[in-house]
Amino acid sequence: MKNSKIKEFETVLESIKIPSNMGMEQQTQLMRPISTIVEDMLPSRLYRFRQCSERNFDAFYKNQIWVSRGSDVNDDYDTCLYYDSKKIKEWLQPLHDEKFYLNILNLKSTQSIPKLIKDLLPDQEIEKRLKIIQELSQQDIEKFAFDFKKYIQDNLSKKLNEITSLIQQGVKFACFSENIGSAMMWGHYAENGTGFALGYDFRNGKLNNCPECHQLGKECFYPMLCHIYPIIYNNKRYDATEYALYMFRYWLLSDILCKCGFINNSKWINEVMPCPDNSMLSKIAIHKSSEWKPEKEWRLFCSNYRQDFFYEAHSVVKKNSVAIYLGSRINSINEKILKDIAREKGIECYKMELNKSQVYKLKPVKQKL
Repeated sequence: MKNSKIKEFETVLESIKIPSNMGMEQQTQLMRPISTIVEDMLPSRLYRFRQCSERNFDAFYKNQIWVSRGSDVNDDYDTCLYYDSKKIKEWLQPLHDEKFYLNILNLKSTQSIPKLIKDLLPDQEIEKRLKIIQELSQQDIEKFAFDFKKYIQDNLSKKLNEITSLIQQGVKFACFSENIGSAMMWGHYAENGTGFALGYDFRNGKLNNCPECHQLGKECFYPMLCHIYPIIYNNKRYDATEYALYMFRYWLLSDILCKCGFINNSKWINEVMPCPDNSMLSKIAIHKSSEWKPEKEWRLFCSNYRQDFFYEAHSVVKKNSVAIYLGSRINSINEKILKDIAREKGIECYKMELNKSQVYKLKPVKQKL
């Protein structure tokens, strides 16, 4: 893929932010430039390298693609949140200033109550809590401000580590390559050429089989939502400081509300403090070190509204393959099994061979089924 196209994709993607309180129609419209660029960049085929196993044979037969968590892939930096410590310190700095204490003290003079809070909580309860604050002495207010600042400082590092782990476990994707002829890919991901690869066509928005499923809109209430992006390779990690701070502030507000007795507060927090960019997880997950650039990777991201989807180690999305590629060292039994499945599906079958030219590149040779 040409670097200019990747650069254009990166620039446009970074310029777009999808607030969580934005309607679906608006989100779709805002993401249209990205969809257009990705569609233009997509190769006619992307390849998924597999080892020979009963599970992978079964997935091939059933048109299944298994998506995994970021924490389960082979790169320690994959989907690992990076934040700028200097920017974090700048955010913390006001907590050391006298102005912070004055802002806390100003709670004593608060007369009006935000309408959103009034709508969600009984007025009498709000008035009672506000009265308690207003009756506190200046010494108590200052102690609260000091304790609050210390509470943030004591929990910041630990919580950011937990947020990183949460992101790695929450984002789900499947990996593909543009390069079927790469001996490195066959060696690393197809058991030294004894495995196989499946070819997929993701063009024209056909990312999975859900839109064609007869259950959609009837018995099925949980269609798989997918989008596909190319990997952006760089020597520097992606700066997600803004998102890290949002996630920490979200936890902080939730924790404070829980301590005040408001346990089920996520809906309220999402209204008061919506996520500034719902696409951030994908942005984090498509940035990798330039060391991985020869893989020419794309990632298919999947999400689902089922409650247990987030906690699953592996989830499945349905998508038909258009061709199968057998490794040059595949044994005769596995070759027969895969050819039989390919014949039943009516898809093309190729076997990889060494290129007789001076170029280090395997070539696919079409097989008779």
